[in-house]
Amino acid sequence: MPSYSYERLSPESASFLERETPRIHGHATSVLVFDPGPLAKPEGGVDYLAIRDAIEARLHQAPRFRQKLAWIPFENHPVWVDDRDFRLNYHLRHSSLPRPGSLEQLENTVARIKVQPLNRSRPLWECWILEGLHDGRFALLLKTHLSMIDDAAGSDLLQAILSPNADEPLPEPVPFVPRPRPSARELVMDEIIQQVRLPRQALDRVLHLVSDFDRFLYEVRTGTRSLAALLGYSLRPPVETPFNGRVGPHRQSAFFDTPLEDARAVATALDGTVHDVILAAVADGVRTFLGSRLVSPAALDLRVATPVSLDPGDRAPEQSTVTEWVVDLPVWENNPRTRFEMIRDRTRALRETDGALPARAIADEKTWLSARTLCLGARALASHTPVNLAVTNVPGPQGPLYFQGARLLETYGTIPLRDYHGLGISVMSYHGRLFWGLNGDVDLLPDLHHLARCVQDAFAELRDSTTRLASVTPLFEATS
Repeated sequence: MPSYSYERLSPESASFLERETPRIHGHATSVLVFDPGPLAKPEGGVDYLAIRDAIEARLHQAPRFRQKLAWIPFENHPVWVDDRDFRLNYHLRHSSLPRPGSLEQLENTVARIKVQPLNRSRPLWECWILEGLHDGRFALLLKTHLSMIDDAAGSDLLQAILSPNADEPLPEPVPFVPRPRPSARELVMDEIIQQVRLPRQALDRVLHLVSDFDRFLYEVRTGTRSLAALLGYSLRPPVETPFNGRVGPHRQSAFFDTPLEDARAVATALDGTVHDVILAAVADGVRTFLGSRLVSPAALDLRVATPVSLDPGDRAPEQSTVTEWVVDLPVWENNPRTRFEMIRDRTRALRETDGALPARAIADEKTWLSARTLCLGARALASHTPVNLAVTNVPGPQGPLYFQGARLLETYGTIPLRDYHGLGISVMSYHGRLFWGLNGDVDLLPDLHHLARCVQDAFAELRDSTTRLASVTPLFEATS
């Protein structure tokens, strides 16, 4: 047995490091707004030391957050090793908004922080404590690199620190004892052995698939369909929009929230899902926005990439695979209900083909989905399929969550942009609300907040039109 320990990054995880440039970053950002409760200080502000102690006491539940990158010589492939110089204070940043701390000031602060690259010589995450919001509220802003989160990485920081119990006691911190890291020579020798074993591992995988013939056929069909779809989209590139172009180094954020119950009512009335409602609101909002930019939506299909969970079948639910759907949104259609029905039929066809979980975008609503699922969704969207924008829908719990007695009020996410994709939309549901986070390139979308208002108004219009339909239908039934 070797006396050292490390974990090799998968090719997919390593690719998120390779793709980073000064303009394109590889981290997702989660923003959580709290009522301070017991974390409020008598003189104002929040108790930074109590927050730090609470994170430190649970950090052992997310071991990746104490690991950093090392590189295999010659092969230059990254691996995870324990950071023997880990200091929590480096990863926690304490700042304040100009009081009274409006939503606009929070958006500007988030935009300024999320464009700063993570230091690759340390574990690839940061947590900012932002106080000074109105009514004494404070926010946690967590930046997590996509390479840190994969199907085998276990818990993330937000899963560790949030609880449905407001009075959960603070546990004793578990001492961090870093495992020995391998030398350069040991990494090279292990890599040689790994390369020798690759043909055997590939053969074992083929034999395993053939032994499970149904699973083998499923993977062949899925792979063939994905390749055919990618070739089809490559031959038919997406139309140009005002938010497609070379992405610059600067970002801005726009946040708003809508009632989850309204989305569910629309989905029920029109025989769709909440995810369909979100896509329909995006389609209608973009249609209005294009009109304000003097761009005609006629004959324009807006191509959107959105992550979904595939049904795990006989496997455990947590073994479901997150994959990318590509949906053409008919922004040329005038009628909101007809537009919704077209989107519903398209997603239904994709669900029947791929076996995606119905009414769930990425995972089950019964568990907290936090930064881990946001990153899994962003990872699924990192393919080279030509699209206009990305939309993630992260369902969350509908009961309140707490951080050391501080109640979570709002939660927003922003996904990283791809080059030539100057807009990304993330929707997170929590405690009866849908929280929308728009991430936009400043140069391509200086009017991001106008686009956000267009989407918000589109959601309200879809809700109102469905309500009017429900109120009229019984009259026709009564006279039939």
